[in-house]
Amino acid sequence: MSLPNGGMTVEDIWATTSSTMVVAWSKTTRRMRVVGGVFLFFILSVLLFKPSIPERPSLPSLPTIPKVTLDYGAPGPSQFNQSKVALLIENRVNPILSPLVLHFMSVVPPDWRFRFMGSLESVALVNTSRAIRQHVKSGKLDLTYIPANMSTGSQEEVSRFLTNLWLYETVLQPAEWLLVFQTDSMLCANSRQSLNNWLDYDWVGAPWNPNGKFGGNGGLSLRRVSAIVDVLRNQVRVDDSEAEDVWLTDRLGHRPGAKLANGTTSLTFSGEMHSGQGERVAAEKKKGKGNDGTKVGGLIKGVDDWRDGFYEPMGYHTGGSGVTLHAGIWGTPEKRKHIWDYCPEVKMIFKMDAAKYVPGDCNSNWKRWDMGQGGVDQVDENVEIIDGVEYPMLPAGLVPW
Repeated sequence: MSLPNGGMTVEDIWATTSSTMVVAWSKTTRRMRVVGGVFLFFILSVLLFKPSIPERPSLPSLPTIPKVTLDYGAPGPSQFNQSKVALLIENRVNPILSPLVLHFMSVVPPDWRFRFMGSLESVALVNTSRAIRQHVKSGKLDLTYIPANMSTGSQEEVSRFLTNLWLYETVLQPAEWLLVFQTDSMLCANSRQSLNNWLDYDWVGAPWNPNGKFGGNGGLSLRRVSAIVDVLRNQVRVDDSEAEDVWLTDRLGHRPGAKLANGTTSLTFSGEMHSGQGERVAAEKKKGKGNDGTKVGGLIKGVDDWRDGFYEPMGYHTGGSGVTLHAGIWGTPEKRKHIWDYCPEVKMIFKMDAAKYVPGDCNSNWKRWDMGQGGVDQVDENVEIIDGVEYPMLPAGLVPW
């Protein structure tokens, strides 16, 4: 029943609501009814079981879990200096390759890196050495192949390779100093010099002219890479022209601000054709004079007397892959005897087993017993005795330049 003023009673509201719900229910599908029932059941379950769920404050406190972070940090600096590289290029299989590289590693300052470039065969041979593989793993040594479109099978091909801008600008980067050595060169462990003492120069090698302003053999040479890059960006060597060391030093020596070691200075670096100044052992300290003989030249009286008067470069380069020797360095038994004592590792680059004497046109200086000189006895064809000490002969194929 409606009220007189037109309002609705409770019965009217209920009737209207009921009819609306019936109409709405009649328009729903069976799927909608099932979903609605599930939803209604979920709501009722939450409302009914809520009092049985304990409040958060009543839960036992969980143990504090420590926060762990892993910070490996930036990789530490390498123990090797990327600006200093020693390079050996050799495509021929030679059993001395690994021993030679390992020896140079022991003599060159430890911050230098090394690179060997060779053929498939020569790289495989070097890599058979366990010691070599350890240096490769440590990052001190790189083994790489000579590109297939290049060769080092002849002196001309070596010159083309070592005057190629790609080598200095791409392969060797970021190197600034390059030590080139070959299988006919040697650095001496007994030398009192360090390779790092020569880093001020753009080029240093055994001099062709001891009185020259610059120039030196490239077979054992220290080179400044940036200076060579500057030359090769502006000039190109003509094939079948000068050897690479002659061509490069001539252009390096005429660059503005160039600094190449002169002939006299270069003799201290490497010996090949010409002998340099002999060593001097300090005189004994005189009482009351305050002289310290141990500091003069670094040689000590009574200990280093055997070195007095003899030429001792930091290293040697022979030439012609070890078959060419020069009388100024090797031409007398006395000179050879001193080299065997001062730099015995030089024997590594010689075939020391087949010569009665060093042949050539140096006359009696090569075998002094022919002139009746004392101190030399011939035991057999492979050995000579000098002052009571046995020394192996040099190979028959060696000839003076």
